[in-house]
Amino acid sequence: MADSTRSSKISEEEMNKVLAKAEKEAEKKDHKKQWIEKMIKSAKTYHKLCPHYDKKSSMCFLTLGGAKCTREGKFENCPVFIEDLEKKYNEIVSKGKMLPMDYLDLSHTV
Repeated sequence: MADSTRSSKISEEEMNKVLAKAEKEAEKKDHKKQWIEKMIKSAKTYHKLCPHYDKKSSMCFLTLGGAKCTREGKFENCPVFIEDLEKKYNEIVSKGKMLPMDYLDLSHTV
């Protein structure tokens, strides 16, 4: 009976590997989140309203159908703006390029 309980237990080495992998993934997500927050802060220094917002028509250029902006151009917690930054982050990282440190540099790297 001791053999059956022993085989179901995870060795300490295996547990450490799983924990290390989980920590790397969490660190990667945290880095992504930090970069997105940095880009939003940087964009705020240059733009009062979302750079993808058309004041005249109240349309958002990031949505495919050109839908009206529900946030009236405020981009601080805008899910569409954040999703766009996430896509750009993934694209830049997948290409192995350096992440820009300023929002204005973002257009040059993608």
